Amino acid sequence: MDSNVMGFDGQVAVVTGAGNGLGRAYALFLAERGARVLVNDLGGGIHGTGSDQGPATRTAREIVDAGGVAEANFDTVATGAGGTAIIAQALDTWGQVDIVVNNAGAVISRGPIDENTDEHYRADLMVAAGGTFFVTRAVWRHMWDRDYGRIVNVSSSAFLGMRSSAGYPAAKGATWGLTRNLAHRAASENKDIKVNCVMPTAAARMTGLMGDSIAAGMAQYYPPESAAPAVGFLAHRDVPASGEMFVIGDDHMRRVFVGVGQGHQAEPGELSMERIRDNFAIVMSTEGHIVARNTLDKVMLDPRVPWQDGVGTVF
Repeated sequence: MDSNVMGFDGQVAVVTGAGNGLGRAYALFLAERGARVLVNDLGGGIHGTGSDQGPATRTAREIVDAGGVAEANFDTVATGAGGTAIIAQALDTWGQVDIVVNNAGAVISRGPIDENTDEHYRADLMVAAGGTFFVTRAVWRHMWDRDYGRIVNVSSSAFLGMRSSAGYPAAKGATWGLTRNLAHRAASENKDIKVNCVMPTAAARMTGLMGDSIAAGMAQYYPPESAAPAVGFLAHRDVPASGEMFVIGDDHMRRVFVGVGQGHQAEPGELSMERIRDNFAIVMSTEGHIVARNTLDKVMLDPRVPWQDGVGTVF
């Protein structure tokens, strides 16, 4: 491969939910660039029911027919045992895991929150957020001991606010929080493990829930393949960022970040509801905001917190 081309020769990637749509696009892209790919997909329906070995088998066969290396995996990501089995298959087959793309997801609960059942909410969390947790937990020690790993978690703009059930946005928000935690943990120990997150804007099975006209437009202008290069970049050895979120798809890549404003600072004991009311425009202002890297950055805005050699005593 041309030295200027970013490839994955000699590396092993695990892509969950890779039987269709975006997951399939990520798996094909990584394989085309030289990765050996474990194609995971339980083969359940969009609402999390049933199972089918067909989707994972077809994607793996497509990779092999194109001259790549792949195996299919049919375990669920929604349990600890399933996450362990997925990583175990990759390790048993190739002896290493360099890349994990936590893509699997499902929309189980629908309608307003007062119509969502306990069971539906738990299921939403277990597939998207739980799946990211279970698969990453299973591979983390392996990556930690090897001092290398690239993890790309798939979130969704749903958690920014949209008319949808409560479970799916909540799960995707949790995925973003887990990304930040893992990235900070690895960086604090100088480990070469990079963890990033993406919000894809691309045609997938779930876009069918938006109606036929929107689904058709997404298929035309936002094909799944348009999101794959960004995921490939974040999965590459040379990626310079960790703990970041990006909107991807339609051949674009845009950063999403958490900003903390300067806000209003009262003297000790002087903050009241009335004072907040009178200064709420200042509280809401984004002027002079910081891009928070972690919990410590937020605390550093308080000038009264004691610091020792730049390390907060409360962190």
